[in-house]
Amino acid sequence: MYRFISQILSRSSGRAGWHLLAALMVIPAALAHGQERAGNFTLIDHQGKAVELYYHDYANAVVLMGHRAGENAVTEAIRSLEAATGEYSGVEVFLINAVEGQDRDVLRADAERNEVTFPVLNDRSRLVAESLGLEYPGQALVLDTHRWDVIYRGPVTDGETTLLADALASHLAEQSVSRASVDMPEAFRALAFDLPDAAEREAHEQISYSETIAPMLQEKCADCHRPGGIGPWAMTGHAMVQGFSPMIRETVLTKRMPPWHADPEVGEFRHDLSLSDEQARTLVHWIDAGAPRGDGPDPLAEHEWDDTQWERGEPDLVVDLPAFEVPATGVLDYQYFEVKNPLDRDVWVEAVQIVPGDRQVVHHAISTFGESSSLAQDSDSGEALLQPQLMTFVPGNETYIYPEGNGVYVPADSSFYTQMHYTTYGKATTDQTKIGLYFADEAPEHVLQHYAILDTNLDIPAGDPEHTESAYYEFRRDAVIYSLFPHAHYRGRSSSFSLQYPDGREELVLSVPNYDFNWQRYFQFQEPIEVPAGTKVIHRTAYDNSPNNETNPDPEVDVRFGEQTWQEMLYGGISFRYAESRPDDHEIDKSAYLTSLAMGFMDENMDGKVALDEMPERSRESLALPFTMLDKNKSGGLEFEQFQQLMASDGMSPNEALSGQ
Repeated sequence: MYRFISQILSRSSGRAGWHLLAALMVIPAALAHGQERAGNFTLIDHQGKAVELYYHDYANAVVLMGHRAGENAVTEAIRSLEAATGEYSGVEVFLINAVEGQDRDVLRADAERNEVTFPVLNDRSRLVAESLGLEYPGQALVLDTHRWDVIYRGPVTDGETTLLADALASHLAEQSVSRASVDMPEAFRALAFDLPDAAEREAHEQISYSETIAPMLQEKCADCHRPGGIGPWAMTGHAMVQGFSPMIRETVLTKRMPPWHADPEVGEFRHDLSLSDEQARTLVHWIDAGAPRGDGPDPLAEHEWDDTQWERGEPDLVVDLPAFEVPATGVLDYQYFEVKNPLDRDVWVEAVQIVPGDRQVVHHAISTFGESSSLAQDSDSGEALLQPQLMTFVPGNETYIYPEGNGVYVPADSSFYTQMHYTTYGKATTDQTKIGLYFADEAPEHVLQHYAILDTNLDIPAGDPEHTESAYYEFRRDAVIYSLFPHAHYRGRSSSFSLQYPDGREELVLSVPNYDFNWQRYFQFQEPIEVPAGTKVIHRTAYDNSPNNETNPDPEVDVRFGEQTWQEMLYGGISFRYAESRPDDHEIDKSAYLTSLAMGFMDENMDGKVALDEMPERSRESLALPFTMLDKNKSGGLEFEQFQQLMASDGMSPNEALSGQ
């Protein structure tokens, strides 16, 4: 047992590894100390914000209470909870709703109507309530954050005794809680959550590994957890899955795996790796039943992995990147490789596949192209972000077949550039990634565009747990959006994209509440979004620069924009086409593009023009006269064409434009 645990810890890091150990030891530790233990989880609240329980280990205590919208008894319990916890500092409070059919809109409306100030967490699968034994709305749990013991379970008050407040007072005074468990009143028992009873739990032993669990894991997990894959262990059969089942359970409840972080209540996307609520329930129930083998074949053990390197057959061109030596341990800077285009003709690319030499070390690869030797040869070259893009590789997203009727034009006198993110796994190796390009027989109807949203004026205060920055890209023509890509570094906490239409209406189209730097991807819409000219794509990212962020390189420094992981970025990728094609769509107007990028972060109030006081302070005095001359309509700000003239007349280089010089 201890050998197994040490192996798991060696493959985990930081809080995640020790939280996993806590999850594995819940039962024996609870028996030894006479305490229940609350396992870790992640849920999304009524405002769309992700909340992880163990993140709050800094608190003096955490209080969880069952919630049900539209019930007066629950609203009264919330008022009692506010009174019981209001006098204690350092106590975090969360409500957990495990009622089927009460989605975020219902929870948000109920919270607004009843002026609820606590986050209401939506337990859509009801697995968190089940694992906590949280059976009723109004039932409260007080958690000791040192060991995550449940030190009180029951109502907030019985009408005469301030039960929860008394439990908190005893705990904060480092005394034992006299009444650690109190039965719920009948008014709340009648509102019980729909959780499995004893008979249903017995039925979980009959869940078929062969017909249900193994096919689910093949679909959602095994592409990474395969021999030679990027996963830390391979799903080669039932024995391996059963051995790692506590880890699987923990990562499902914390939503770390499968690595799909889009909010399930915002938009529909292709290649969705997430588990449905029903799939998550089935998998966790099977694990809780002991992960039984049962009858039937073992699809994972019998699966023959396809050794065919190229999904669509031999590419028209294979770009071999330079070999790179990856050490056994350590954190590596991003690598940038240039390979000159060997072709003597222009081509239209319609699909791309990136094949790592060693799948276990290639975390992601971004393939672009541009003029030969247009990038610096060091790893700080930010110009790679402005290059026309071919695709982004992440595990599970190895091939990009462009939307029908779209292509990317690659001229003969160009070079291919690739940003490589390598991760170590305890063994030195050599990677030589290949990029396969598939050409269209004729020019497509549309040119697939990849543009970016940047904010190079980031200023994230030291210690701030939730600092938000934003920028936008405004379409100058009608367009069709295919996909979006959020990017930040280790302080990135959440990310979103909204469309602000010319009439001022704003629509949230992608939300990533629990952003994870280790898993980045383009989110491709199930149905492309048509937008009119003048629509702004607004990209927002919240950063956690506090000590509570276990991946934070240094919470004591103010953080600026930069490509290294100890710096930060607000970067959003947009994959789209113009609604009406033009012959020159394959040519990037760098002046217009840089103007759009610069306006996107300088226009702080997002009114479509840059005012003088929105420009960097060091530039205002020198630009005051030309600014006044260009503001011919005396609007108090420069609109796109005027701002473009200012940039051109001032002779700004691309780097100066993006740094706000």
